[in-house]
Amino acid sequence: MALSDSLRDGRMAVTERFPAVAGIVAAVVVAATLGLLSARIGTWSIAVAIGILCVGIAAIDLALLPVVAMPLSLLSVRAGGVLSFSDVALAGATVVALFLLRRRGAMALQPLLWAGVGYLVAVIPDLVLNRYSANYVEWAHEVVLVLGSMVVGFVIGREGKAGSAFGLYTLACAVIGVIAGIAALRGFASSGAFTPVSLNALNKNAIGGSLAAALVIAFARPAWLHWRPWFSNLMVVCCALGVLASQSRQGMIGAVAGVIVVALRPVARRGGRARLVFLVAIPVLYLVYQQVTTQLNSADQFNSASQRLTWYAQTIEIWKTSPIFGVGLRWWYTARFGAAFQPPNAELEVLSCVGVVGLIAFLIMFAAGARALQRIPVEYGTVGMAVIATRFVQAQFDLYWVSGQSSFLWIVAGACVGVYVRERLRVDAADTALRVPSGTAVRRMLRAPRREAWR
Repeated sequence: MALSDSLRDGRMAVTERFPAVAGIVAAVVVAATLGLLSARIGTWSIAVAIGILCVGIAAIDLALLPVVAMPLSLLSVRAGGVLSFSDVALAGATVVALFLLRRRGAMALQPLLWAGVGYLVAVIPDLVLNRYSANYVEWAHEVVLVLGSMVVGFVIGREGKAGSAFGLYTLACAVIGVIAGIAALRGFASSGAFTPVSLNALNKNAIGGSLAAALVIAFARPAWLHWRPWFSNLMVVCCALGVLASQSRQGMIGAVAGVIVVALRPVARRGGRARLVFLVAIPVLYLVYQQVTTQLNSADQFNSASQRLTWYAQTIEIWKTSPIFGVGLRWWYTARFGAAFQPPNAELEVLSCVGVVGLIAFLIMFAAGARALQRIPVEYGTVGMAVIATRFVQAQFDLYWVSGQSSFLWIVAGACVGVYVRERLRVDAADTALRVPSGTAVRRMLRAPRREAWR
């Protein structure tokens, strides 16, 4: 009899745990596959794979759909028109997240949302003054990239899915990093020199920017991710390999900035590893400085650094035609100025598009977002602040409004707030249970014999 009960209990335990185990196995396979797809191909087969994946995930747990938006932010392949697969995934995840948002702790997200709303409202005069379709489409796009990302991240954190979401993204980036490292070694074996690595749909700056953010997350390793030290260290190494292989200078500088933010925050368990950050940062920054100086002193006027200076000058001339409210979002899609480039600097891009008013609101959005994360306990807000710093520093030398990369930082910020709210709700529920006994418990205490009370 006891043996049959044990067998029955064992079968029940296996049955209950099977969906969770299957989900974990599927998640690992999906993360590795996304890394390979992002690095290898850029066809509609990706769309088919994403569709099948979403249907399967929704059947298991609807709250897992927002989780997929984080690793899918790596897919910058165009899905048609101006939208990428990462845009489509984020839009779908936003719709699901809005249904799951409810009121449970959602007030904590307000500071972040107001920061984003302030910028988007400041852009409205530009929509009135510059009437063309690309302007309106891009504004709606930015609504999803900012506000939608915050809501998606919050739901991920509050529903207890942060570990899965961050793990999938970081694992996919690690796969890309390994592939990029192998490609760099193969290039060195054939040419005798290390050249920047691009992987089809992922150019070198996309690799550097995405992997820099993953590196910072793995280095921060907040306790609520429940990652083992060996796993986070492995992710740091793989992502660093990919950043170096891409030779993305903005990715290197962004990674250094994010890691320094983590090192400076009072997280006691960083220990000696944090002190090594500054020793590692010095040669990385020197390498970047040397490369930029070499290009600026070169006679080649079309290298990366020299071309950026030309674009900066042209962007300022375009901005001068409408300095207060800008010339319109995505003005490079029009033929008004005889130029078709997206400014490779966040402030100049925003300044030319939405003018001085929009730029002030844009900077306030970043400052307010960082401030909102600073106000929550350090173990929750640090990784969000670090990723925001990483992306902001990267965008000083590269494009800012680039689908997945311009949404990922706000997903992370929202997730940090969501995880903090989840913990507060758990603590408050425990305190309430201790302070207010259930009705059944009170009735039992009143009916108990007096002698029982003295035992």
